Formats: sequence, structure tokens, C-alpha cells
Amino acid sequence: MASHMSVPPQSEKTEKNKLIWIVPTVLLALFALVYLGGVVAFNFVFMPGTTLDGSDVSLRAASEVAQEKAGSLSGYQTHITGNGVDLTLTADQIDLAYDGDAYAREAIAATNPWAWPFQLAQGDRSVSAESAVVFDREALLALFEPFESAARESVASLGGKAVVFDAEAGSFGLDPSITAQYLDDDALIEALSQAFTSQEEEIVLDEGQLGGEDDALHAAVDAADAYLGAAGTTLTLDGETAAEVTPEVIASWVSVADDYSVSLSTDAAASWANQSVARLNTIGAERTYTRADGKQVTVSGGSYGWQVNQGGVADALVAAVSAGTPQAVEVPFDTRGQVVPDAGGRDWGNRYIDIDLTEQYVRMYGDDGSVIWESACVSGDASKGYDTPTGVNQINDNKRSGDVELRGLDYDKDGEPDYISHVQYWIPFVNNMVALHDADWRGSFGGTIYQWNGSHGCVNLPLDKAAQLYDLAQVGDVVVVHY
Repeated sequence: MASHMSVPPQSEKTEKNKLIWIVPTVLLALFALVYLGGVVAFNFVFMPGTTLDGSDVSLRAASEVAQEKAGSLSGYQTHITGNGVDLTLTADQIDLAYDGDAYAREAIAATNPWAWPFQLAQGDRSVSAESAVVFDREALLALFEPFESAARESVASLGGKAVVFDAEAGSFGLDPSITAQYLDDDALIEALSQAFTSQEEEIVLDEGQLGGEDDALHAAVDAADAYLGAAGTTLTLDGETAAEVTPEVIASWVSVADDYSVSLSTDAAASWANQSVARLNTIGAERTYTRADGKQVTVSGGSYGWQVNQGGVADALVAAVSAGTPQAVEVPFDTRGQVVPDAGGRDWGNRYIDIDLTEQYVRMYGDDGSVIWESACVSGDASKGYDTPTGVNQINDNKRSGDVELRGLDYDKDGEPDYISHVQYWIPFVNNMVALHDADWRGSFGGTIYQWNGSHGCVNLPLDKAAQLYDLAQVGDVVVVHY
């Protein structure tokens, strides 16, 4: 056994192997130090070539950018309107500022400091960040208190008039002067925060910032709106639309009392109905039509035509609107004509008798509109004031034939009829006073005889012509007397 031991010297190859591992390790450590140093640095400083919301922030400290952002609202001013508010607000009134620190942190994170080598290798970069605003909430709400107070005072003074109709919206709502009392603090703060963040110079509040919709005023609005559901209701005449009830019309009938009870005014409905169907009240009204031969005729007066039952139409309308759904309401009439009045007011059909006082001529038109009978005539004596009354009337049931005695009125006050005559055919159209009849005492008809030797108001015809007309004419046939 050897008396001592010795360690053999390391070979040259072993030394070389150590050197091979030491160099990479040192390099890796240096890279790690550089990388981590970059990570740390770019958590506080923006990378070269970085643009933040359009501004170059290359190598700028995040704290500097944060401070700059926080102060960017210092000169901000906005005008707030809507919901009964009209307020000009400045940033210093509520200590308004951006949360600069949060803004800078978000921007730094967007550049990803942990990936800074790759970020730098990719060249310039553009990032964006959001920043909430901070302000004195109580100071802001205090600015709205005067508007809320004024709104409460307005409610007390307006009573039921606080419920108004908005024609543009087509619905009921509250008078703008009272709206501010319903401002909801949380909803208001949220809406204004968003607007401040965007630095809006005009802020318009809407229904989203209101609350408290369960009070009596809102209940009155809902009750009034319920009536508007009947918009589209029509007044009809024999199935044809005569007038349409619009939301504006219904709104004019709605009444809100000071206790906020809601009702419909029958008087207002009647007034509207009378105006809307005025053209249907044709009795005595002016009518214009074109005769079959082309003559334009305008006539007024007489007892024939349509007459609306005013109370009935109002009651029917109120009932329909109260139901809250559109309906067709047939117009009730006290008196009805033969056909619905046209644009000129003519409300009789093709069959009628036309007495032209200017021409001193009578024509009867049949169902097809053609002349089925005609004759010259003599009308009332214009020189003595016995003019035949113009207008639209009907042959009435006093129609007679045979020996009909006519007794004149006692204009000379001698206690006796001014005249007594006998005719064979009596075709009355104004009570039993004015008629078409034969006049065998006359030798001629037509021309200007009526101007100096006319009748006492009746329309005189030759005997044979009166006989023919008597057989043709029926009770109810329309008679139009005109110049």
C-alpha cells in the first residue's frame, strides 16, 4: 500500500469546459439585469416612440403625464339644460379633475413593460387610455337644489295645469317648470360624470335622470295618455269618413283638475264635432253645383238637407274616446239628405226639379240625370216683392189635384183673402204656401213677365205641363230654386 496519496492535476480540457459555461452564464445574467431594469424603468417611464392619445410621451415620466392629465380640466366649462335645469358649470365650482394616476397607469400597461424588448423592436407605438373624473359630489348636487326648489313651488301654483300635452311627442307629460323636482341624484351623477369625461360643452338631461314616477302627477299623466289610445277614431257618414280624431283633438278635450283627477269634456267634444261636420249641416247652407247643361249654380236657403244631432255626436265621441281604442262613430242626424254632400255641398241625387228664376224655366231631371220634363214658367212678381223664395226644398205631402182653391193672404187688411184662385194641380215645396201649379188665366209663360205681372210667389205653369209634372213628381223630390 502506498504511503501517501496525490490528486492528479486537472486536465487542460476540463478548464476549457468551465470557461465555456461561465461566459454564457455571465451574459445571461447581464441580459437579465438589463431586461429587469427595463421592466422597472418602463413601469415609470414611457418607451421611446410612444404616442398617447395623439401626444408624444417618449421617455416621459408617468407621474408627469398623470399630473398633466389631472390639470387638463382646469378651464373646463359646460352648459347643462333639460328637465327644468339651465346651469352653467365650471370645473373649479366642484373641484373637477381627471384621475391622472389611473390614466397614466392604464397607458403604461398598454405598452406592456414586460415585453419592452419586442415593443422597441417593433418601432413606434400608439396607445390610448380612459380616465374617469373626480369631483365634489355634494358641491355638484347643491348647484341643482335651486332648480328643484323652484319646481316644487311651481307644482303648488299650477295644480292640474302641471299636466300638459306635448304635440311633438304626441303624448301627455309634465310642465317643464316642475320636472327638476324629480331629478335622481345617482342617475344625474352618472350622466354628468360621463359628459365631464368627454368634456362636453353642452349637456342635455333627459328622462334617464328622473325618478319618482309613482306620484299622483304621473298617475294623472298616465290617465290622460290612456284617452289618446282612441286616436284614429273617425266620424263616419254612411260609412264614409267625415272627420278623424287626432291625438291633438283628444288632448283638447282632456281636463285635469287640481286634485289631479282626469276627465273628458263633453262640451269640448261637441264643439269640435260641430266644427268638423259643419259641412254636413246643409239645411239653408250655400251650395254650389254644375247643372247638366253646364250652368254653374249657387243657391242657399230652404228646408232640405242634413242636420247633425249635436248632443248625440258629442256623447258618442266621449264614449268612444273613453274606451281608449279607435272606433268608427256614425254621425247621428236629426234630418238626413239623400246623398252625402260633395265638395260644393250638393246633397241630392240626379233626380230633382230645377227652377231657374233668371231663365224663367223649369226642368225635371230623372234618375240618370237627363231631362225628363221641362217648361217655361212665371215666378213671383218682383215689382211687388212677391219673389219666389230661393233655396233647396222638397215636394211635400200637401200635393193635390182636382179643384184646388188657393186663398191669398190678407195683405190689404180688409179681412178678406187678397185673391181666390182655382187650380187643377198643386205641387207644393215650401210648406203649403209656395208650389208649382197650373195657371190657366195666363196666355204666355217665360220671358220677363214675372218682373211686372208675376205670381204671388208660386211658380205658374201651362195646364198641360202642370199635369205632366204632377204625374212625374213624387213627395220627397228635391226642388232647387235659384237665379
